[in-house]
Amino acid sequence: MDDFAAWSGLPVTLARRAWKTLAQTGSITGYGALSVPTERVEERSDRLCTPDVRMLPAYDNYLVGCRTRELSVPAAHHRRVWPGGGVIRPTVVADGLTIGTWARRDAGRVVQVDSFAPLSSQVQALVDAEASAVTRFLQPAA
Repeated sequence: MDDFAAWSGLPVTLARRAWKTLAQTGSITGYGALSVPTERVEERSDRLCTPDVRMLPAYDNYLVGCRTRELSVPAAHHRRVWPGGGVIRPTVVADGLTIGTWARRDAGRVVQVDSFAPLSSQVQALVDAEASAVTRFLQPAA
């Protein structure tokens, strides 16, 4: 809720009242940080078996736009994402949670992922596919 208020410029009390009204009218399911538009709940439950894995660039809005970091990056790994000096590293995100960082190597021909913990074979395969897509995108035309 604090992120929404800060981002929107609304006073926190007004933002909370608006969010509560949306929940009461059935427009959203849940309340606060875990809210989901009602029409997307069934869509999301169909996809729960396959994690959504994304590689975000440095300074992505997902990591810049929040006042708190607890929902996006595990506290134990904050320094790996925000090492200091205003730097925000590129990240690997699975279902909204940062699971590692990534960097370009070998003149951009290789994407190296540094995961925070060992990944399941399913998530590793999705990370590899995403890294391949990023590599293709970043390659200059021959």
